Amino acid sequence: MVYMPRAFTRLLPVYIFMAVVFVFFAAPLAWLIITAFDPEASAEFHVPKGVTTKWFSELIKPVGGKYAKVYPWMWIVNSLIISTAVATLVTALSVLSAFSLTRYSFRGQSAVLNLFIILRLMPPMVIAVPIVVLFAKLALVNTYHGLILVMSALILPFTLLIADGYFRTIPSVYEEAAMVDGCSRLKAFLKITLPLATPGIVTIWLLAFVTAWGEFLMPLVLIGDPYLYPASIGIYYWFGMYGRIEYGRICAFSIVYSIPSIVVFLITRKYLQRGIAGLVTR
Repeated sequence: MVYMPRAFTRLLPVYIFMAVVFVFFAAPLAWLIITAFDPEASAEFHVPKGVTTKWFSELIKPVGGKYAKVYPWMWIVNSLIISTAVATLVTALSVLSAFSLTRYSFRGQSAVLNLFIILRLMPPMVIAVPIVVLFAKLALVNTYHGLILVMSALILPFTLLIADGYFRTIPSVYEEAAMVDGCSRLKAFLKITLPLATPGIVTIWLLAFVTAWGEFLMPLVLIGDPYLYPASIGIYYWFGMYGRIEYGRICAFSIVYSIPSIVVFLITRKYLQRGIAGLVTR
């Protein structure tokens, strides 16, 4: 009879639960990686008979009809352009707005932030059709800047809430001391507050980038030109392009699609940890 320590016996249900959770999340990822290198890629979870990189090589070959050939790597570039622009715009607006909300007092100050959040709680599907109709009249459909504006407006309320909470952790006495020494309000903000807020700013930028990177609905309804597809729509394109689901191409493209966001996270991880810590200690 095998003897098990009492502590292990008490924690056995916890270990079993953690194992089930791990398998639940790891199994789809394992299938994704295996299928990307499977010469006979399919929906079945099986050990491949061989290993191939042909699905990755397909990503540099054009897809589409005779007169509209699109390279899948272009979709990654499109996502990089859109996500970077959205993250930068949202971060700039969040920082400036949060600084105004935390450093100046005016009537209805709290209502402004609450109104932003309440409006954003509306499901995106509710506003998708009105946005398409409006943007069609403004000639903003099938354009980068139209999509960037919409996605920035959808992400801004939450990033503004984060920025507001972070700027409140920075005492205004630092700026007041700098102004006593001769700095203007703007100079004190640029030289004192902005460097102190760097972890929070990087956190906001990363969250906005990741959110824009994975956005599907708005690009789907606003972008109809395959040349302008972001990667999230590019994956969907392979679900019926050849009259069947291209599992190998989808899995290979999904792996490539996930790399930029992982790289961005690794680069900003140090600031992200400090930024989240600043929000928690508020």
